[in-house]
Amino acid sequence: MSGPLASHPAALGPLVRLTAAGLVGRRRSLGVVLLAVAPVLVAAVLAIGGGLGDSASLASDVFSTITLGLVIPLAALVFGTAALGTGIEDGTIVYLLVKPVPRRTVVLAAMLVATAATALLAVAATLLSGLLLVGLTAPGLLAGTAAAAFLASLVYVVVFVALSLFTSRAFLVGLGYVLLWEGLVTTLLAGTRILSIREYATSTMLALAGTAGSGGAQASVDLPVALALSLAAVVAAFLLGAWRLGRFEVAEAG
Repeated sequence: MSGPLASHPAALGPLVRLTAAGLVGRRRSLGVVLLAVAPVLVAAVLAIGGGLGDSASLASDVFSTITLGLVIPLAALVFGTAALGTGIEDGTIVYLLVKPVPRRTVVLAAMLVATAATALLAVAATLLSGLLLVGLTAPGLLAGTAAAAFLASLVYVVVFVALSLFTSRAFLVGLGYVLLWEGLVTTLLAGTRILSIREYATSTMLALAGTAGSGGAQASVDLPVALALSLAAVVAAFLLGAWRLGRFEVAEAG
């Protein structure tokens, strides 16, 4: 593409603001916020109830089961598929495609905004629920769960944004990945866990948390492998997304 904005990094700022305004202003965003409250409420109930086991183990379980197992993938799915997918469905993305802005910049802006929205909710919910259960007595566990929440938010979102550029049913496909692949297949077949974003985050959490709250759990994927595969997934998804959007025709988008 040609034009003064084609290689100008300043084009990213307006795109980020435009994407954020369209994403955060939607009604579905309120539902995601309410979903993010779930682990905090569960942690509050457990903290008030007391006597239900080791607090560090409870904090780890709440994170693994509710925050990482439900909140983060669903939030990433909503934000990730809506960042560009909604504009493609209603035809409004045509106004971006006719501008002299590189398509890769459009994709990058969408990924940045959706990742920021997801990570903000995920990390906040993770830290609040963790503090309710362990306070400041397990800094390693808090750091591990927060880092895992951010990593999962990043990888899920980037993959789902790219997916939304390839199919109008990205939400259903992503939901199938979360519920069927990560929720069922990887549980039954240990060898498939190397292709699970949830496992990459779990490996990060266990590595940083050490023995605190792990309950003797072992990572299914070694940390270096998990980080390398996370990076590979992010780079591949961005390149595929930019490639796909670069081949969109205005008539197709409209």
